[in-house]
Amino acid sequence: MIIERATEADLDAIVELERHSFPRPWPRSTFETELAAPQSRLEVGRLGGVIVGFVNYWLVADELHIHSITTHPDHRRAGLGTQLLDHMLAAGRAVGATLATLEVRAGNAPAIALYTRAGFTTVHTRPRYYQDNHEDALIMTMPLLAS
Repeated sequence: MIIERATEADLDAIVELERHSFPRPWPRSTFETELAAPQSRLEVGRLGGVIVGFVNYWLVADELHIHSITTHPDHRRAGLGTQLLDHMLAAGRAVGATLATLEVRAGNAPAIALYTRAGFTTVHTRPRYYQDNHEDALIMTMPLLAS
């Protein structure tokens, strides 16, 4: 998989992946804003030129804030999520980030397993955080040590 910065031309594919992956998908306008924000990174993973996943994260001061990571349903459980996560962690380390942080739905077992395998731990629970179903959010963090 090739991982590269997203462009305006990639937004239709990103929005489609978002729609297949999250109960309350972000609108296109949010991704347009992410493309322009200086702290934001919106990147796509391509197989054979086709977008099969994307990540959205922020690099702020010495922290990496992971907002979303997803792969196309036809390509899940093939290690692409791990590649995308490893890419983000490496990008954070490259700019001197010392902490990675994210929030995840408490019921999203595949994502929690991915993050736990990578070394994230749950440091806080936000009860009834998600508005659509009042599910808890887990706040997970991981120290980023130079590799």
